[in-house]
Amino acid sequence: MRTSPLYSGVSTSTDYYDVDRASMKGVSIKTFIFLGIAAIVAIITAIFLPTMLEANPYGLYFVLMFASIIGFISVLIGRSSEKAAKYCGIIYSVCEGLFIGTLSRIIEEILPGASIVAVFSTLIIYFVVLSLFSMGIIKPSNGFVKFALGFAFAAIALVLFTSIFNIFLPIENIGILIAIEAFLLIYGVITLILNFMEASCVIEAGCSKKSEWCVALGMTVSLIYIYIEILRLIMLIVASKRD
Repeated sequence: MRTSPLYSGVSTSTDYYDVDRASMKGVSIKTFIFLGIAAIVAIITAIFLPTMLEANPYGLYFVLMFASIIGFISVLIGRSSEKAAKYCGIIYSVCEGLFIGTLSRIIEEILPGASIVAVFSTLIIYFVVLSLFSMGIIKPSNGFVKFALGFAFAAIALVLFTSIFNIFLPIENIGILIAIEAFLLIYGVITLILNFMEASCVIEAGCSKKSEWCVALGMTVSLIYIYIEILRLIMLIVASKRD
């Protein structure tokens, strides 16, 4: 038995050739199932947010903090076990739905239409990357993986540096903030490309359809991250024009 090069939680063997194997179509469908759950929860949260804030604002903050922790744990478990991936993905989608629903409603109060633009922009990015993989323009390579890991470390370092720097000397230059958000958005796109590379390797290795849930969970995490970064970038761009 061997393991796929990009995802250590998915095992392959000759036994898988006797059952249905993973496919990009299956990964895409499962990704949109997770995103659909997150979207439904987000819409419900956004609609009833004022009522929840009036009833108990601190209770809402507690729920969001609790949901973030549970969502993080569910990703760790789901990405390490293909048996748990489906259920962990559902839990993660519900938790993130609460978060992005709250964030989207708050931003919509300030900038109506921003969430719609972010949704369509995220979907465009997804389908562009999917098309590039389908046409063979982007292919799995160890070189890109190394580049992505380096970019990830740079993104983490940037976040840590700006967070610490803001404590002593807050960054007020909108242009710098836009550049930072653009960098973090590019990082999100790179992680999405890695997810597609992971899917490609899982499919070529002949893994079972259960592994599709693992890959779909990873893609869902990347797409929600991209959506949030696009929202933040839109807000900064609008703020820069108003100044």
